[in-house]
Amino acid sequence: MIERVIGQTFYSNGLHVHLCGGIQGPHTLTFGVRLYEPTAQNLAKAARLGTAVESAIGDSPARIYNEAGIVWVEMPSPWPMVTPGAQLRGRGLALPLGLTSKSIAGIDFEETPHALIVGPTGRGKTTAARAMAFHLARQNPARSVRMLALTFKPGDWVAFGKLPHTLAVITDPQEAAQAITWLRDHMHSRAKAGTIDPHLFIFLDDLLNLLAVVDVSGPLAEIASLGRAAGLHLVIGTQRLGKRGAGDATITGNIPARLVFGTADAQDASFFTGRGGSGAELLGRYKGDALLVTDGGTVRLAVSLVGDDDLATLSQDPTEARPWATMKLALIPPQWEDSVAHNALHPPTVSGSAGLNRSTGSVAAQEALQEAEGPLLADQPTTPEQMALVRSVYAQTGSKSATCRRVWGSKNAKIWAWLHLAL
Repeated sequence: MIERVIGQTFYSNGLHVHLCGGIQGPHTLTFGVRLYEPTAQNLAKAARLGTAVESAIGDSPARIYNEAGIVWVEMPSPWPMVTPGAQLRGRGLALPLGLTSKSIAGIDFEETPHALIVGPTGRGKTTAARAMAFHLARQNPARSVRMLALTFKPGDWVAFGKLPHTLAVITDPQEAAQAITWLRDHMHSRAKAGTIDPHLFIFLDDLLNLLAVVDVSGPLAEIASLGRAAGLHLVIGTQRLGKRGAGDATITGNIPARLVFGTADAQDASFFTGRGGSGAELLGRYKGDALLVTDGGTVRLAVSLVGDDDLATLSQDPTEARPWATMKLALIPPQWEDSVAHNALHPPTVSGSAGLNRSTGSVAAQEALQEAEGPLLADQPTTPEQMALVRSVYAQTGSKSATCRRVWGSKNAKIWAWLHLAL
């Protein structure tokens, strides 16, 4: 019935068409029509019939586009379906993101180094980023791929912190700035050494809010421009583009792969997708409804859903490391920097405390430990002598948390990094 109404609408507007049938997708019903006179004028006229089609069938929005000589009319499906991410399969750095009305769609990071995820809040940006991270971890060993998540929503990423692929889940903006600066420097070190392994994926879950606190557009622009040759990949989520939402234009200009979750109007649609007439302003009835824009074209897809239960099926072997904290705060001598970066990206195979150095330190450290009444150290970087003191406390307590409380009087990300450096 809908197909006949669409055909009649085209005919009433002076366009004679042949009906090509309909396709049921996860979020859409898609109908194809072939114009008997596919002139440029008639194709442009067909693209403007969205409002007329909506009025005729009593539903909206209608997205109309031309592809392979056929005019496609997309309507919201009355039977939306969730796409389970665990049922999709990719290989290596080729990641499945979701389903179109015709096939599986995704991004191959061997071909495109970075990805930009943009759209209003609550549409599915984090869902898409989680799907990417899940498939990266499932399809690659930790020696080949490492990940880092910078987010203001730790609840969405805490499960990834249990995977051996994850360096850290960062929620503090200042630490995020430290990490991005370290990544920029690490990228240049890799470039000089001519290495790209392991591939390092940086997930920025909310760049708009991060830029409101710290300015990291400079190092991000360098990574976007030069990261491919060093095996660094950005996956940036933001609510808007432009300097306020995504930093300098050199960032977005080097990210051709974009996943767009709806826009306020056609002007934003052209800006966000980088292409006119995309119809991105017509998305959004169902969460996860997006346009994937790559060099290969534009496709509409329903982004797949990955739950924490899916993540629980992967290897659970946390190997947290924060080399940026130690290097940024000058906690280590320069000659140690290469080994710290290497150990962070290539974690040892030992687990638990078997690989920890439990040296009790110097006699001076032992005496300081016995005489101190309050916290042993102020909130400051540790010297080699203070590291020996930390090891002494850990040798006595056998607990990292207890060591933090005894040495510094509290525990936070910075102190945790100092502890791990000392051990």
